Amino acid sequence: MKCSNCGAEVTNLTLSPGKRQWLWMLPIMLMGFYPVLRMSVFKSDHADHLVVKDTERVNAERDVKVIGRIENTGNKTWTGITVEAEFYGPDGRFIDEESVYLRSDIRPKGDEHFSISIRPTSDAIRSPETKMIVKVSSARTDPF
Repeated sequence: MKCSNCGAEVTNLTLSPGKRQWLWMLPIMLMGFYPVLRMSVFKSDHADHLVVKDTERVNAERDVKVIGRIENTGNKTWTGITVEAEFYGPDGRFIDEESVYLRSDIRPKGDEHFSISIRPTSDAIRSPETKMIVKVSSARTDPF
């Protein structure tokens, strides 16, 4: 095979790119890893931004309702929020728990009301001595 430019004989033909030609891939790879880093390393914790306030236990005829409000003190919109109510006896023994999934988003500095209905399996939940802990058990925010 002869070179079309100078007419010299070509003995080895290499079609691989040079080492410097691969450098253009580095910025593209970094842009691809950025969303993964945002979702795993730089993610926000909902416990720092979502605060449960104004909780109240209402004993109805057939069930017990836990009503309250969640306030977003952060600067991100939270979605997919699950609120959990746990009940403990006077001796600290766990009795029961129930959770509810909120379908609405909570915008920054906003709030949302919730209601959890519980069909008690025992009268211990209705007792005023029963300790109730209400918390946000899970939530997510848009990583971008």
